[in-house]
Amino acid sequence: MTLIFMLLLAAVGLGVRLRQERENHRKAERRLLEFLATAGHELRTPLTAISGYVQLARLGGLADPENFDLAMSRMTDETRRTLALIDELVLLARLDLGQPLRRERVNLASLCRDAVADAEACSPHHPIQLTILPGNHTVTGDRDRLYQVIANLLANVRHHTPEGTRAALGLGTEDTHRVIEVMDDGPGIPAELRNSAFERFVHGEKARAPVVDNDAGGGNGLGLSVVAAIVTAHGGRVSLEPGSGGAWFRVRLPAA
Repeated sequence: MTLIFMLLLAAVGLGVRLRQERENHRKAERRLLEFLATAGHELRTPLTAISGYVQLARLGGLADPENFDLAMSRMTDETRRTLALIDELVLLARLDLGQPLRRERVNLASLCRDAVADAEACSPHHPIQLTILPGNHTVTGDRDRLYQVIANLLANVRHHTPEGTRAALGLGTEDTHRVIEVMDDGPGIPAELRNSAFERFVHGEKARAPVVDNDAGGGNGLGLSVVAAIVTAHGGRVSLEPGSGGAWFRVRLPAA
């Protein structure tokens, strides 16, 4: 093989790599633009509601105390929803940029107990069975973010299944990983949404399918994507398991 032929092969290979890099860059730009456009739409919804109540007040439509209290309650809810959405957008941006999370020893058993107690306080009509198998349940990671993983999975049940739906949260060890499972006996996730369950701004039907999204803030389409991002940042994996009914989420995290 002559030197010229080898140089030609190298040039062809370099050209292919450059084209692939340009294509990957264009795809990343498209994803970013789509993400920004969708985020703007999601933020516009609660802000439009707040603006409407402000305008109504300016026109004297809230003079009645009952109407005023109702408007204040709705504005508080929409403000909380906006802040929750902003917090999750900031978290996703930090994780996308590779910014490090806190690293400390975390007892997952304690987090599971706290998350179940908080979830049942929010929705007593969604009973949760907690099963913690014997053994060591520590991992190394960010306690607050790992709590958010469990809380978001339980909130997913709360927001997308009818009252009376039962859920189960299990914690155990498998090989060198801690395993968290959240299951429910609700209607399950529609087949057309299963492959996109962990993508951002994917919405399921409220109080029917425990689907794609499931933020504690009321279903803005980021809940499961936040779960996936946090778990991945901890070197773990989250999956939607096949089942005959309901939803079954499985989180694997490296043991401490």
